[in-house]
Amino acid sequence: MKPVSLAFPAAVAGTADTALFLLRRPKLFRTAPGRAFGSLGFLAVWSTLAARTQYEGRDSPAPYTVALAATAFGGSAAMLAVHLRHGVAGPRVFLGALCGGVALADCLRRR
Repeated sequence: MKPVSLAFPAAVAGTADTALFLLRRPKLFRTAPGRAFGSLGFLAVWSTLAARTQYEGRDSPAPYTVALAATAFGGSAAMLAVHLRHGVAGPRVFLGALCGGVALADCLRRR
């Protein structure tokens, strides 16, 4: 088995956080379907990034893995900015941006 990179645990944390967000708010699909389906999309990005980084191990990441990491970071940073703007930023949005930043930095470092 190949050794894993720093991007892998960051992507797993992002996947778990997003999945828990959706599991704890089942009414979100009725009350705010756009937000719920956006979170599902984000869950797909995080879980795909986790799978790709696990598969690649410490090898140089493929360009689409770097693109996934950039998407995860960009989306998390945008979400943090929106939450800060509205004064409702909690630890979760900071964690998401941190995980996205770690994943992207690790993918870029290994290129």
